[in-house]
Amino acid sequence: MTQRGDATRQQLLDAAAAVFVERGYAGATTKEIARRAGVSEGTIYRHFADKRELFGAVFANSNAADFEAVTALPGLAGTKTVRENLLFLIEAIQDVEREVAPLRAAASTDADLAVALMPATSDSASAAVGPLDPLARYLEAEKRLGRIRTDVDCASAAFALFAIPFAAVTMDRLARATGASVGNDMVGAVDVVLRGILMPE
Repeated sequence: MTQRGDATRQQLLDAAAAVFVERGYAGATTKEIARRAGVSEGTIYRHFADKRELFGAVFANSNAADFEAVTALPGLAGTKTVRENLLFLIEAIQDVEREVAPLRAAASTDADLAVALMPATSDSASAAVGPLDPLARYLEAEKRLGRIRTDVDCASAAFALFAIPFAAVTMDRLARATGASVGNDMVGAVDVVLRGILMPE
């Protein structure tokens, strides 16, 4: 694809994300998406087979930064502090989840839309590695370096840490919807887990 084609595709993804969030999947039209992107409706079909494929691409695009942050984590073992590395990851996941959660809600209007949320390629090697695996491998590496307690179950710790940004975003959305004050302390939640897994100083 040319540089101009890449730019047009990104315009379509940005416009589609906004329309899907505002109108839901069922209410979003390719005509409106094209108008927002400043292109003709036919341009959409030069990049995507249909609205479903476009939605899947929007979802994958929103998750890309999350995926990169998670997969890079094992390489950070032994650098900075465990707390700094984990807070970087958790904040990256929270930023992405803020974008993805409304898309997930938009998808709930179509029972078959889960197909569009699957990766475009069925690479069995990458499919077998869940998002928790790199985080657990990072914790295992830090354990070998003596920065995490030897009795820690790294898979369970990874699950607890990974859940924090999702809970924070959900609670923020509920608070906004009900007018309640937002009292989430994501950093405090990470520190609670860290107190249970770090070697005592």
